[in-house]
Amino acid sequence: MWRLVLRNTLAHRGRLALTLLAVLLGVTFVTGSLVLTDTSRRLLDEQFRTATAGVDLAVRDAAAFDSAMGVEVERDPLPATLVDRVRAVPGVAAAVPVVRGQGVLSADGKAIVPAGPSLLMSWEPAPVGAFTLRTGRAPVADDEVVVDAATAALHGVGLGSRVTVRADETAVLRVVGLAGFGAEPGLPNSTVALVGLPVAQRLLGLGGGVSEIDVVAADGAGVRRLRDAVATAAGPEYEVTAGRDLAASSAAAAKTQVASLQLMLLALAAAALLVGAFLIANTFSIVITQRAGELAVLRAAGATGAQVLASVLGEAFLVGVTATAGGIGLGVAGATGLRGLAGAFGMTLPDGGLVVAPRTLAVAFVIGLGVTVLSALGPARRAAAVAPVEAMRRSAAETGAGRGRTVTGGLAAGLGIAGLAASLIGNGSVAVLAAAAVSAVVGLALLGPVVTPALSRTIGRPLDAAGVSGRLARESAARAPRRTAATALALALGLALISFMTVLGTSIKESMQRSYTETITADFVVESARNEMLGGLSHHVHHHVSELPQVAVASRIRYGHWKDGERTEALTAVDPGTLSRVTALHLVEGSLEAVSGGGVVLAENIARERGLRVGDTLEMTFSRTGTQRLTVAGILRDRDAQALSTGYVISLDTFSRNYREDVDAAVLVKVADGVGDDAAEKAITAALADEPTAKVRDQASAAAARSLTIDQVLGLVTALLMLAVLIALLGITNTLVLSILERTREIGLLRAVGMTGAQLRWMIRGEAVLVAALAIVLGLALGVAFAAGTVSTLGSATQATLTIPAGRLLLVVAVAALAGLAAGALPARRAAGLDVLAAITRS
Repeated sequence: MWRLVLRNTLAHRGRLALTLLAVLLGVTFVTGSLVLTDTSRRLLDEQFRTATAGVDLAVRDAAAFDSAMGVEVERDPLPATLVDRVRAVPGVAAAVPVVRGQGVLSADGKAIVPAGPSLLMSWEPAPVGAFTLRTGRAPVADDEVVVDAATAALHGVGLGSRVTVRADETAVLRVVGLAGFGAEPGLPNSTVALVGLPVAQRLLGLGGGVSEIDVVAADGAGVRRLRDAVATAAGPEYEVTAGRDLAASSAAAAKTQVASLQLMLLALAAAALLVGAFLIANTFSIVITQRAGELAVLRAAGATGAQVLASVLGEAFLVGVTATAGGIGLGVAGATGLRGLAGAFGMTLPDGGLVVAPRTLAVAFVIGLGVTVLSALGPARRAAAVAPVEAMRRSAAETGAGRGRTVTGGLAAGLGIAGLAASLIGNGSVAVLAAAAVSAVVGLALLGPVVTPALSRTIGRPLDAAGVSGRLARESAARAPRRTAATALALALGLALISFMTVLGTSIKESMQRSYTETITADFVVESARNEMLGGLSHHVHHHVSELPQVAVASRIRYGHWKDGERTEALTAVDPGTLSRVTALHLVEGSLEAVSGGGVVLAENIARERGLRVGDTLEMTFSRTGTQRLTVAGILRDRDAQALSTGYVISLDTFSRNYREDVDAAVLVKVADGVGDDAAEKAITAALADEPTAKVRDQASAAAARSLTIDQVLGLVTALLMLAVLIALLGITNTLVLSILERTREIGLLRAVGMTGAQLRWMIRGEAVLVAALAIVLGLALGVAFAAGTVSTLGSATQATLTIPAGRLLLVVAVAALAGLAAGALPARRAAGLDVLAAITRS
């Protein structure tokens, strides 16, 4: 039997080639996603292990939690006296004070602003320091600095060069050394300036304080016992952490973006494999129908139904193995391309050698083989169930859907429509909407053969303008409803996902921008050019801007994270005394000014969800001060809360009591009366000449910046979803190629009665375009409908309203139609190249 399986697979390799390619592309996507994320995780682990190499213990200010939403919290500095106490603990070989902070480098008068952090650190001698000199020497004098070798090479900085470091204070320093980070020339997407400890303390405004104390254990001293001893000597207000635990904690915070990216990539890979499954099932259905006579002979010769089933599944297994092996190879090679694509859309990942874990290979093989074999199972069971005599009488002609299939499909579609309707009227949930989407797709798949003939004849009516070729294309698609429906649905799923993401992303983006422009009345907004999560603007920015005579008011905004049980939330800190002059906030209850006393203003949907009113208290856990009870001072309209980016608003005074971070996210600026916008912008820009990370934006630009992340994610998702569309287009090509084999005699008769080669080619192309048109109608209907349901479901929290981007959707339609036309090119050439006499005489 296995020899027969191998012979049949090789004999029909041309028919199965595009199926193999679809599986290969899907497995490539899965493998590339896993390799990329595994590699990023390993590189981050190595990076933080390198950073703590040689450190047995680290002493820091105590905190309720280490990180939130991928950002490590900033801790209070340690007093210099603590260093001596730690050194005096028996078993401590060395206790090295460390200072770390943000410091922007400038070379040749130009600021160096990387995508990541600009680090200013004290030079740490071996074995504690993670940076090692590549050339030059360590900094000793107050005017000396060591720069990471990567930054030096990229910006032409060498030994003896003068660079400017801007932190809390600014200094011009001479480069005396270039350092590497472990085996690398520097940290990815960062700049690093290493100076002496007193210089770092002065530039960062720490006085005699230090950020951390790194402890090296003496030979023979147990780290666990030493940690207890150091903790006792330091006191309960300080935290003592093992070096390896510190590295793991820091790496875990940095991996947050990687985890989100992996989830998105695997979801898109699943979509591509689902589309591929339709292609596989359709291909095996057609091939088995065309081989009915061959299978009948096998049954007549004594083969059992189980053996026929095994034969067909064996062919699927061979296709799956071959495609999976190729997909793994391409996936490993394509991981670098995925990393570059993610970087192009703003998701910066660490660069380094690729990691191919055994788990990746196992998952790829299970998915590749599983999708292929399971997709072929239905056609294989139908082949095994046909009696020999019946199989000998069967032709390749299709029948419509059975009654059971129609009833089941109708029920599934009805449930999907009901779930969608509930979401549209505001009574649904995300879970209900997801279930409705699955139900609708199942219903379409089952009802496809029922509705396809009527849809094909209706949607294909414009093809009549092409004459007999167009009419024959329309009738050919309608005459094979199962095949046409399965092929169209595969493409429809890809188009549905693209249109869903396009409509949803546009709706959220437009709503965000609209709420921002309605609520923020400031003339200008000063923000960080790097769009850091917590801000990134030095507090000097507000000072410089507020003192300008061209500015009537400058109001600061800050962001922070806090814990609500196990969940992390974000909050906004404002100056209630000036915010009302640069915003148009609407409070449903209470007043914004009341937050000055240490209260919190909640968004309306959050207050409703938590059952809170003005005067109630809310427990909020801060990293620096632990759990605090804040009084609810007001309830803010949801749209206004969206403009402020979070549903929790506190005062800047409350923020300073609970957070160490001293950076602003934005400064909202109102121009003084009688001052033109151009004059004010020039004055603000000039005042911030020494703040290279500060970006001055007008209201429209600031509103657009709010949705930059959405644009990046939408662009990345759309680019990756094109793989699913490509697989679906392969399905159109594959189906038409196989149908030409089935319709060889019909094509020969058409040529014999006078149809030209050009007319025949246009008939096949017309059929491809009709399948694409069916997919466009179904895909856009599904995508737009469920995007509308999602917007309605999320509306209470996001204040999003449905926006249909007609231009983008028309572009999707045009690309899909042209792609359908291209998909029919190969089958059309093959059909036109058939020998007329041979085709007519073929049985």
